[in-house]
Amino acid sequence: MSNSFHQFLLLLVNIFPVTIHEHHETINVAKNVVIIVLCSALIGLFLHFRSKQKKQLARIRNILRNHRQAFVADGDFPPENPYKDFINISVEEIHRSENEKDRKKAESPMTSETEAKLLELLNDFEKGTSFTNKNMSLSFLAGELNTNTKYLSHLINRHKNSDFKTYINRLRINYIVDKLINDEKYRQYKISILAEECGFSSHSKFASVFKQVTDHSPSVYIKLLDVENQEDNVSGFRENDQLR
Repeated sequence: MSNSFHQFLLLLVNIFPVTIHEHHETINVAKNVVIIVLCSALIGLFLHFRSKQKKQLARIRNILRNHRQAFVADGDFPPENPYKDFINISVEEIHRSENEKDRKKAESPMTSETEAKLLELLNDFEKGTSFTNKNMSLSFLAGELNTNTKYLSHLINRHKNSDFKTYINRLRINYIVDKLINDEKYRQYKISILAEECGFSSHSKFASVFKQVTDHSPSVYIKLLDVENQEDNVSGFRENDQLR
């Protein structure tokens, strides 16, 4: 029985040698095509990832380069979109509301000398770390600056283009970003520790404000810093090799 089957296979090979050979070639070609397609897809994904990573790095480098300038030279915050609170409102109403805002902003409740002195004190406040105090409030800061809440609120609104809460939150985020950039150990801390370090009472609030200010979540920002640091190290090694 076994010999008969063996003879039958030999007969098939003798009758269809070309067909069987072509079948194997077809399979091999198909395998090669699949391998080439998979390799091409992997290369394409890799290049896409690298391109996306480079764009992210370029963006983060720009943020890192300018993060200290988030507060302009005289301590002002960059102005926010003036129309963000007026969605679906008519143009006339927008201009009327904006004119009212500008009028109130221009009308100072204090003398120019008092305003200049308070602004100087406020700029000194920004250079310290008192804003990381969890108990920081408008009345607390007013007491620290020996003024009243009305004057302080006007000062922040006029010169910092912000309300008090946003002003303090930005100072806190700027403070922790500076730590993350200049002290690598901060990148090893848990997000909750970073939040506590700069004065936020909760992880979620810190993460939300951090993203509003930097356009990245704290974890993503830290990863981008680490990637940039690795890129800088590689570039440094290359430059050293070239000098040799």
